[in-house]
Amino acid sequence: MTGRVTVIAFAVITSLAPIVAPATVDAAGTCRQYEPLLRYMAPIAHWDVPKMSRTMWRESHCRPYVRSRTRDSGLLQVNDINVRYLSARMGRKVTPALLMNPVFNVWAGALLCRYWRNAGRSCYTPWNGGA
Repeated sequence: MTGRVTVIAFAVITSLAPIVAPATVDAAGTCRQYEPLLRYMAPIAHWDVPKMSRTMWRESHCRPYVRSRTRDSGLLQVNDINVRYLSARMGRKVTPALLMNPVFNVWAGALLCRYWRNAGRSCYTPWNGGA
């Protein structure tokens, strides 16, 4: 049953591409163009959308194809150390290239947020407490 749920989740997640606007820099310190995607993932993560939008701005300046020297990828700068966990949760091999896809990056962020919340920590732990 888990495999079927993963396939359904993958289909839903990949169908979100039309709601993701092209990457543009928002001088206000948020990534408003990605807030619909953040809102969609909020039930998984239980995160505050404006806070995650500011975090996204701080991490990548709304640029989905950013890769840091410290092996962080995408909008939320998800670190490579998480790929094994994310691969298991997403039901597919997660790579730095996949994490540069806005939909997968935000989904990965939501899964990491849920992981930390379930561990009794802040959802924003991966981002040093968030913005």
